[in-house]
Amino acid sequence: MFQVEKQDSKKINKKRKFVLSDRAYLVVRVFALLIAAGVLIYASYSLMGSYLDYKEDEMKYAQINNMFVQNTAQNEKKDSQKEQNMNYSQSLTTWVWDYKAMLQYNDEAKGYIKLNGTRIQYPIVEHDDNKFYLTRGSDKISNGAGAVFLDYRSAGLEGDMCILYGHNMLDGSMFAEIMDYRKPEFCKKHTTFDVYVGYKHYIYYVFSTFSAKSTDKNIYKFGFENQEDFRKWISRVAAKSSYKFPCRTPDTSDKFILCSTCVDDYGNRQLVCMYRGEEVVD
Repeated sequence: MFQVEKQDSKKINKKRKFVLSDRAYLVVRVFALLIAAGVLIYASYSLMGSYLDYKEDEMKYAQINNMFVQNTAQNEKKDSQKEQNMNYSQSLTTWVWDYKAMLQYNDEAKGYIKLNGTRIQYPIVEHDDNKFYLTRGSDKISNGAGAVFLDYRSAGLEGDMCILYGHNMLDGSMFAEIMDYRKPEFCKKHTTFDVYVGYKHYIYYVFSTFSAKSTDKNIYKFGFENQEDFRKWISRVAAKSSYKFPCRTPDTSDKFILCSTCVDDYGNRQLVCMYRGEEVVD
């Protein structure tokens, strides 16, 4: 009798263990599902926030671009037997740089950079440190896309060589298309930039594109000791190019812009180097 009760007690305890085990599993499962749901909600919220930031940024820079779009009237004479000496006007839309308007928008504006056929058409701004415009748009308002800005340590757009930074954004904005210079076909089609320096408009010729570490002091230079040091930098940068551009070899009489954007989180950067060519009279 005692043996039977002992066996029954073991069976009951075993059932209790199974019940407890099932309950523990259920609790863990529910807890895991709650965590997963929380992560999903947070990720969705973050993605929605990023999307809204991208759209806000896109609208902002579109509005800046529209500051310089003007309607002009072109008078022409239509020569025909039925309409002799009749003048008519045709409305045309043109992009006209207005540095005074840009300064009213942002007093730290130094110019504008455009690459035809791409989304690269942004004001060039400069602050007294490099952190400010990393997280602010060209209107100085907080924005994850940042702005295209000059390294304050370089000589500026009128110096021998200056460095422009822009984020490599996932939506293809800012300097994301600098990454396309890894493709020969893109290089072939995009050999020049339009750069507006103050009130003036220049054509800049791309002569080199390559990847480098952000810590490479032989590339990221903030002034040159002498003309020989400058010449060596030009030769070094030109020799690194992954594509042969159809332009002359620049020298120390030229002014240079180095465009830099992030490749990854390990300090690798994609660079596009260009020199100033002719001034355009708009």
